[in-house]
Amino acid sequence: MKQIIYILIFGTLINCAFAQSSTEQKFQLAQVYEKNGDFENASRLYYEIYKITPKNGRYYDGVVRSYKALHQYSSLLSIIQEHLKIEHTADVVILAGELYWRTGKTDDANNAWKEALEMPPKNPESYIDVAESQSLLMLFDKAISTLENGQKIFGDTFSFSEKLIPLYIAAGDYVKGVDEILGVFESDKNLPIAQGRLSALMAGKDAKKYIEKELEKKTSKYDNDQFYLRLYGWFLKSVDPDKALNIFKKLDDITGGLGTEISRFANDSKQDGNYDIALKAYDLVIAKGKNTPHFLTSLFGFARTLEYKIQENPKISKETIEKIIARYRQIVKEYSYDLTAADSRMRIAQLSLDYLNDKESAKEELQAIIKQFPQQMVTASALNLFGSIMMMENKMEDAGQAFAQVINKYKRNAPLEVDRASYLLAQIQYFSGNIDSSFTLFTNVSENTGSDIANDALNKIILIDQNKQFTEGLKLFAQAEYKEWQKDTVQALKLYQDVTAIASGSDLAEQSVIRQAKIEFQSSDYTQVRKILSEFLAKYPDTIYGDIAHLLIGDSYLSENNTDDAVKYYTQLIVKYPRSIYLQEAREKIRKIRTKNS
Repeated sequence: MKQIIYILIFGTLINCAFAQSSTEQKFQLAQVYEKNGDFENASRLYYEIYKITPKNGRYYDGVVRSYKALHQYSSLLSIIQEHLKIEHTADVVILAGELYWRTGKTDDANNAWKEALEMPPKNPESYIDVAESQSLLMLFDKAISTLENGQKIFGDTFSFSEKLIPLYIAAGDYVKGVDEILGVFESDKNLPIAQGRLSALMAGKDAKKYIEKELEKKTSKYDNDQFYLRLYGWFLKSVDPDKALNIFKKLDDITGGLGTEISRFANDSKQDGNYDIALKAYDLVIAKGKNTPHFLTSLFGFARTLEYKIQENPKISKETIEKIIARYRQIVKEYSYDLTAADSRMRIAQLSLDYLNDKESAKEELQAIIKQFPQQMVTASALNLFGSIMMMENKMEDAGQAFAQVINKYKRNAPLEVDRASYLLAQIQYFSGNIDSSFTLFTNVSENTGSDIANDALNKIILIDQNKQFTEGLKLFAQAEYKEWQKDTVQALKLYQDVTAIASGSDLAEQSVIRQAKIEFQSSDYTQVRKILSEFLAKYPDTIYGDIAHLLIGDSYLSENNTDDAVKYYTQLIVKYPRSIYLQEAREKIRKIRTKNS
């Protein structure tokens, strides 16, 4: 008899184990279906095993996920209503509320959420879970109300604030949003998060005014609080830069008065393109004298910012350029053995060349760098610029020696400058009319795909390859480019016109027309720009250079403050050439025009 009982028990255990194994296999198969996006089969299997073991949380969760993925809310609601008879917990009631709402039973949804909040033991998590369910349904007002009620009952400010802040942002309620953000900030002192949250609320003028008022109140209340000063200073950068500078001056005084905070503000302002306030900040640091560790970097930063500023105005005076150069010379004089002196000499050389056309001064500065800092990366840059000037002076052999020196000595220290030197060697052959030799050298440069200059080399390869049948035209085009290199725009213009005549109807001729228009644009002859390009577009309506032609015409009008016609041509570019590489530039220019005119 005992043997029979043992056999029955053993058989039962085997059946249970087999059933468990079969159920688990179905669960794993359902997971595979779900992972692969086959929610039909996943939901079928999850429901089968859920019916066998409805209290298994993994099976229940699988049913909920897969039915939701299929948007089968009515079917899932029926399952959840039955499940509530087995497990009547707050999270299941909250889910029922969500499904009631999705199936149009809004009163039942509200009652379910109310029930979940009142279920013992009452706790903050229930309010947060209900609010999250309501947020999922885009019921932001309801979610806010739920959280605010929970906050009043439990006083757990931080937990509720973390959930309320994104809802206030979504609802555009900047008053409550700012209050919560600053409340959390006082607790965690997390500056980046506070900045990000306030940025999301700074959509309108009223919001900005309110934020400024509240931050001013807080900084007054906590007079020497570095965290609030930093937050207020950050906010003022985009609203009132001068006031922001005063905040960072105060912050600098609190933290030792070494100019660290002002210098950081200056660097950030320069980076953001706010050059006027950056110059003021650098000046304040410089005024502290050499005792501040930021004196040298501020001297250099000041001069560099002046350079950035003049780039916004191509008609800058010679006197202004000389003032900038004088700033750099001060650095060279006082810190002659510092690498910043080498950088300063490099800037003097570039300014002398670009704005004063003073090649001799440029060469003197570059030779000083090459002699004093032979092993430094900046010397490779100096050699490349020196070689470029030699090319301008038609001293191709001297130029080649400079580029060869870069290639031989700086492969490890300055790989980008080595690539540039290789490209410039190819340019020597190209400008000299040795088109086949230059093609080989450009090809070698283009193979280093990680190099910035590889694209320039690739463009040259395409130019040569597409126009190789126009041998004389290509040589003339190269001569025209060389004259541009030498800043002889009169000769360059004439040569481009010759190319247009010799290679009429070719890609080379079309590129020559665009180059002519660019030269006229640089000379500020905007009427001639439009004449050249209008005739070009009429003659070649299907040209692949139509986008750049429209951009240049738009730019010519913009330079004359004729914003209506500028926008007209930028818009035509966007409409006619939806795949143009100039699309983003055109859109940005339209945006800036409209912002300025609004």
